[in-house]
Amino acid sequence: MILQIVGHKNSGKTTLMSYTINFLKAHQLSVATIKHHGQAQSNFEEADITLQNDQVDHMKHFNAGADQSIVQGRFYQQSVTRNENQSLEEILGESVTIDCNVILVEGFKSAAYDKVVVYKNEQERQTLSRLANVKYFVNLRDKDALHLYHQWLCNYFKIKGRH
Repeated sequence: MILQIVGHKNSGKTTLMSYTINFLKAHQLSVATIKHHGQAQSNFEEADITLQNDQVDHMKHFNAGADQSIVQGRFYQQSVTRNENQSLEEILGESVTIDCNVILVEGFKSAAYDKVVVYKNEQERQTLSRLANVKYFVNLRDKDALHLYHQWLCNYFKIKGRH
């Protein structure tokens, strides 16, 4: 199952992603996440993601020209791959490498999966209501927003109790 959390910058998407991950993990579901960094701003603010320090070995491999560099520790694995602006479908098909119950996606507004829209004001809500497959709207500034969202998650994922 794939669920997207979308909204404009600084609307609370990452906060809602973290809340949703905690909710799903509390119900013993496995979760993978995908985050779309967004397009570069006109003033080149946040033009791309920041990679690890160039002095760690796997980044030395990557900087030497490797198309993918993977480092395996005792409990964690990290991968850096050269893929210019892949679509969500390509990422789902090629990069999600674990079996999981839920894939949460932050961003990729134009993708066709079920969406939760996070908004700050009515203008944002109206603009984002044009997106496909919107299942829920939430403004995290509203007093009962997380409580109501929790109830919606229980219904959406068909989880009994804790309503």
